[in-house]
Amino acid sequence: MPYMVVHAVWIIDTSGIPLYHKAYSPLEFDPTLFSSFFSSLVHFQTELMGRQLQDITFEDLSFSYIVDAGLVFLACVKKDAVTGKLLESLRDVFFRFFKDDLILLSTMLRTSPRARELLQQFELEVDKLVGYAPQKEPVPVRVTTLSRLLHKDSPIRQDLLNRFGMNAILVIALSDGQHRIKDISNALDIPFQEVESIIRHADRRGYLKVVSAYKTDEPGLESYFPE
Repeated sequence: MPYMVVHAVWIIDTSGIPLYHKAYSPLEFDPTLFSSFFSSLVHFQTELMGRQLQDITFEDLSFSYIVDAGLVFLACVKKDAVTGKLLESLRDVFFRFFKDDLILLSTMLRTSPRARELLQQFELEVDKLVGYAPQKEPVPVRVTTLSRLLHKDSPIRQDLLNRFGMNAILVIALSDGQHRIKDISNALDIPFQEVESIIRHADRRGYLKVVSAYKTDEPGLESYFPE
């Protein structure tokens, strides 16, 4: 199945807790709100209507799902798309990774090294199911140390401050090889073009290097900037 047919996939606890979600198109829903809404819809169908619908259609979108072991496996696809065994395969792959380790998807543990490793492997399998090939994106990797960057007498610091101001220090500090340029731009609320200019200058001066890495939403920058 071409991946552009699939807008997103979810795995939801029937209590409304989202265990996994990935979008494959610009169409986006808030995972928490949507999971709560859809689990309530499934409960309504089961308890009050006495049956489960396998597809729910809204205009040009179709939501196909199955329920197994208290979990909802859901895909948002283009209307009239043939999903085949996508949901069954999604269920089977999920249970292969997490059947005995569902606790790892709890809020407390999903950022643990073991959970992150399993989620990364699982996401690659899900990408294969929907026919999605992740694209590589440029990721800046700081070469200089933070202590050298932040030291008041550092020539690197003076060069960056003179040319770009304090924003450059923040950008280079977050260029740790884990985050894309647009992630840094969003986290610092600095225009993308400015961040790109800072990184291009730092690359030419040897303060960092830019490598190619697969596009990913993990890890995010939220932990650096809690609300």
